[in-house]
Amino acid sequence: MSITKQLFALVALSALFTIASAQARTGCSRNGTVQDSDTCDILSARDNVSTFQLANANKAAIDPLCDNIFPGELLCLGLTGQDCDTIIVVKEGDSCATLTQASGVALATLLANNPNVNSDCSNIYPGEVLCTSSQVINYST
Repeated sequence: MSITKQLFALVALSALFTIASAQARTGCSRNGTVQDSDTCDILSARDNVSTFQLANANKAAIDPLCDNIFPGELLCLGLTGQDCDTIIVVKEGDSCATLTQASGVALATLLANNPNVNSDCSNIYPGEVLCTSSQVINYST
């Protein structure tokens, strides 16, 4: 077998192993691949997953600052039974009131689905992606 074929086979096998291990390791309901110039917020907005959920589903892979993701990396976007794909991207000037009005979700539900957000939404930032499901997602199971 030529070197090119061996290299191709190794790359293909590695990709299959990465996909299988990500799904088996975390019970992912869906996966996404990090693109060039992605941040956790950019990936989250593109793939309809909250920033919190992305970090929660990848606790072993993503550090608290989310500065260790790399192009080509396969990440879990949602865990089975804990997958919110209804989102809103925070804009400059957003508050709890503007977010609940724009999404039509009660404040208690918004906060339950985004446990990283404090009760007055003073810790949200532009670009952050929040879950706006009308159903409460139980992230602890």
